[in-house]
Amino acid sequence: MRLNISDKSRKILITLLAGVLGNLLGFLSTSLVSLQPQIAFDLSHFATYAVAIYLGPFYGLLAGAVVALYPYVKFGVLGVMGPVLGLSLILGKAMTGWFAGTLSGRVRPYLVVVIAFIPEFLLTVILLKSMQCWLQPALVTSVMLSQILYKEWVEILILSFVLETVARREIMETAILLTEIFIVAMLIRHESTQILLMLLSLVFITLTIIDLVKQEKIPDSPAENNK
Repeated sequence: MRLNISDKSRKILITLLAGVLGNLLGFLSTSLVSLQPQIAFDLSHFATYAVAIYLGPFYGLLAGAVVALYPYVKFGVLGVMGPVLGLSLILGKAMTGWFAGTLSGRVRPYLVVVIAFIPEFLLTVILLKSMQCWLQPALVTSVMLSQILYKEWVEILILSFVLETVARREIMETAILLTEIFIVAMLIRHESTQILLMLLSLVFITLTIIDLVKQEKIPDSPAENNK
């Protein structure tokens, strides 16, 4: 199916759909790998980096902001950070997407992942230190702070390895495929109607993204170019 939409609209649609995939991946990863209620592995940045490397800084920024919606609700609105401080999660992930898109093509993908994350990491350190010292010292302990920072770099190292690997092939399609494989592997442990519906949504969104990506690579026909 070839959609008659502009190149910019296609890229925005790819970005938004990848953002949805990132949120679903974030939900599943935080649900299944949790150190404690407010500390969990969040691999939603997978979508941020894939879009940033494939489409550039603007779309990386947009993907990062969309990907941050679920973490914002979980750790911000419903979590220890609150709805105001939780906005820093959206800012941080958007920053990472922009820096990743800026660095793409200049250094290897694994370096893109690591370097682009540094500004978000520093923002996280400043925010958590501020909460620990002045805002919510009873809730943000030194042990909790260390666990969060350590956990974040484990996530980044995992993503750097995966994205360096998929960069040798078609990055967006391969990244989406690996995301699906990861999700299916986790679904084996959790069977429910809600998860099944989520999987069906993932498949539909994935097929749509792949179709849009392929359309972008298909040059216009000579008849269309002569118009």
